Amino acid sequence: MRIGSRAAALAAALATAAALPAAASAVDPPDPTTTALGGNPLTVVVGSQGQLQARRAGDSSNIFYSPSRDLGDAGFFLAFPPTTAAGPTAPAQPAPLSGNVYGFDGSAGPHLLEDYAFTLPNQAAVTGDGSAGNPFTQVTTYSAAADMDNDDRTPDRDVAVVSQTTTYVSGAQTFTVRWDVKNVTAQPLRFKAIAAADFYFEGSDVGTGIFTQGPPRFVGGTNADTGRSGGFVEIPAPAPLLPWSHYQALAYRDATGNDVWTRLEDAADAVTPSYDDTVVGEPVDNAGAVEWDQYLDAAKTLPAGQSTSFSLMVRTALPAALQFDQSNAGAPQGVPIAFRVTAKDTADNPFTGKNLLSTITGANPGTQSAVIGADGTATVTDPGTNAGADTVVSFVDLNGDGTREPSEPQGSALATFVDKTPPSCRVTVTGDRPVGAGGQGKPLVITVNCDSPATVTSASSLTITPPATRRKATRKRSHKADAAKAKRKPKKRAKARKPKRVVVRLKATTVTVAPGTAVPVNITIPSSVAKKYPGATAVATVTVTATDTAGNVATTKATKKVKIAKPKAKRAKKKAKAEHKRK
Repeated sequence: MRIGSRAAALAAALATAAALPAAASAVDPPDPTTTALGGNPLTVVVGSQGQLQARRAGDSSNIFYSPSRDLGDAGFFLAFPPTTAAGPTAPAQPAPLSGNVYGFDGSAGPHLLEDYAFTLPNQAAVTGDGSAGNPFTQVTTYSAAADMDNDDRTPDRDVAVVSQTTTYVSGAQTFTVRWDVKNVTAQPLRFKAIAAADFYFEGSDVGTGIFTQGPPRFVGGTNADTGRSGGFVEIPAPAPLLPWSHYQALAYRDATGNDVWTRLEDAADAVTPSYDDTVVGEPVDNAGAVEWDQYLDAAKTLPAGQSTSFSLMVRTALPAALQFDQSNAGAPQGVPIAFRVTAKDTADNPFTGKNLLSTITGANPGTQSAVIGADGTATVTDPGTNAGADTVVSFVDLNGDGTREPSEPQGSALATFVDKTPPSCRVTVTGDRPVGAGGQGKPLVITVNCDSPATVTSASSLTITPPATRRKATRKRSHKADAAKAKRKPKKRAKARKPKRVVVRLKATTVTVAPGTAVPVNITIPSSVAKKYPGATAVATVTVTATDTAGNVATTKATKKVKIAKPKAKRAKKKAKAEHKRK
């Protein structure tokens, strides 16, 4: 039953266009046999033979072929297989119906014989206000007719009357279509019901097939460059609605005949399924279909005068903004932050298998790539090796070229890593016999080396132990008394006085230390101390407090035993001479 092709249709269109005056528009005018439902973001249009079309607000093309026409190559069909295909127990298929497919003739497909086009179309006015409780609703009726009495002198009789109800809730990404089919003959009908469409998303009819098991099941296509998708969503079947028997996402035309319109045009040749539950994986001029086969055998024909219903949702979706599980996260330096990124379209379809490419700028620059999982998520991890702030920017590489296109969804998050580790500093003290200015001996020097930038304050002190002294006699004793005492008690040597330790606090110093750089700090002993305690042993205690740029504080101590040098003799003589002159 198939005739023609998209190439033939386009050639005919070009020939027609060539015959038009030069001022004719390149865009087809609105078809007068269509009715548009209101609402936003979708404008839904229904043709008089049930053809479906829709356009999203802001788009330049429709979601079904042809992109510029109100009549879309999408809709409902009835196929009547012959009696012999159903077996000997099946009731006879009326001869005028046997092997025929009823529907509409599309701009690029399907191409059905004129005798099998739906007839007696009637379109009612749109009702409803677009709310969930009162959606925009439009009813179109049409019928499949045949010469049931095999008499060319009498008009064809209706075989099945289809009442198509299209509803749309403003703001939704989907619209719903229901087909109520009534057998208006005096005998049972055996048929396949099929809904099929030639997809056209985001200015292109090239895409890959897509299927999700659900529930609800979804079959359709995705524009690989932009992530736009669309297709048919199954409506769960409380009676009298029926589940799909089969589905397929495939090309609209193919040289081998494995395409949506060839399979439709041949649907009445046999009672076997017309579509095989497969999905095309490579980019093609994509299309899709679902079929209901519940009325094909003797036990499940549609009785005379009875009705049955089929329904689905038509969905169109575009990439949604990426969702980060946290938009601004923080952690200590060295503790990684993992961002879970969700990449789906506005109909909640995940971009499974696509790459999420991420760039980190700031304290921890770098790039990462992760494959989006079946749940639509992928993870990008900021290692946080360095303290500071980072910006994480991710996008879905829909076309796999490694470069973000304007249509590819993108998102960002912030990561801040705080340095909570105190600096580690090493302190050494050198010098041996420190004195004040002009004294002898090596200067007492503190050397500080830290592993991070820090402000270092050194607080030093000297614990001085003066030389020991002998006790002096405090009173005279007579020789006789001493002699008498000596007879009574052995003579003892005078005990030395235990020196009292003296703590001298030295002036604090503050310096800035670069990481890994040793900075010496001289410690000057006041001359008054050197003069008062010449030759005394002292313990120099140095307490270093280091504060890094993050405010972390570390304290380190070091000690060194030193001896206070005596002033140089030369200097002492000069000083005595000067004092004598002043007198």
